[in-house]
Amino acid sequence: MTTKDRSGHFLNNKQTSDLMPHRKKNICIHIVFLAMMGILMGPSVCAEQVVDALGRTVGGESTPQRIVSLVPAMTEILFALEVEDQIVGVTSYCNYPDPAKFKPKIGEYANPNLEILATLNPDLVVMAADASSPELLSRLEGLGISVYIVYPRSVSDTAGLIRSLGRLLEKQPKAEALAATLDETAECVRNLTSDRPRVSVLCTVMSKPLVVAGGNTLLDDMVGIAGGDNVVPEGINRYPTWGIESVLAADPEVILVSPHPGQVDPSAFYRQWPELKAVKNNRLVTIDADWIQRPGPRLVAGLKALAKALHGVSPELVDGRCLN
Repeated sequence: MTTKDRSGHFLNNKQTSDLMPHRKKNICIHIVFLAMMGILMGPSVCAEQVVDALGRTVGGESTPQRIVSLVPAMTEILFALEVEDQIVGVTSYCNYPDPAKFKPKIGEYANPNLEILATLNPDLVVMAADASSPELLSRLEGLGISVYIVYPRSVSDTAGLIRSLGRLLEKQPKAEALAATLDETAECVRNLTSDRPRVSVLCTVMSKPLVVAGGNTLLDDMVGIAGGDNVVPEGINRYPTWGIESVLAADPEVILVSPHPGQVDPSAFYRQWPELKAVKNNRLVTIDADWIQRPGPRLVAGLKALAKALHGVSPELVDGRCLN
């Protein structure tokens, strides 16, 4: 798990880390044959250009057919877009959905095996700005491989990213359905919790060492949507390491924990300090880490779980209506 924000490797003052408005450029080649019996229209080749998280234009030629994903969350999105047959390689951490586990592995997302990657002959590599390096980007481009950079830090970023990938891969209807469900769920959760008292929340990424989610992160955004206030202030490091003194001083009403390999009970760490409000009131909340830390379609489940944990509401979308 990446806990240190390394986005500075990529981003500068002239580059926005949020997904930029997607510029579209349709390149359509229509071969028209005139015949004695009428007009015959040959097949058209249409590909759409999109702008990635670094403002780079990607696409515009043929639709990618051999994709390598260096981001577990993007692997999930690609499967959700139903392009699994076009995925030729993933990282060792790409474990959802189950078929992703059986795709060829190219190592870790920050340090993939380029020899293996090159043999897969990809025409598109998807990588994260905060989990890679400019050197890796340069080497991939040097191999003539198109690279799409992602850097989603909010629910709206994630919905925009899904739509962007949908355009790039000619899966617009499926992408729009996924993104709309995410947008509508977020709005539903926001509406159901907006008139309730805000709840102070500590978002634990891991407990050994104690790493927490600060401002300008996906977790921070989701907690805000669900009617909570993150007790970790925004700072240089989006995922700072805290000492227990900081936790005791903040004394949040709710502490979010997520199970990790080797941690049978992730809440056990905090139970060592029974004076904490969250411990006294039995508000140590366990939510699947992938639901709230991987920007993809399962954020819908994460938002619902947060709304339930913070305010006891159970948002559901039924025929476009927000119900509790």
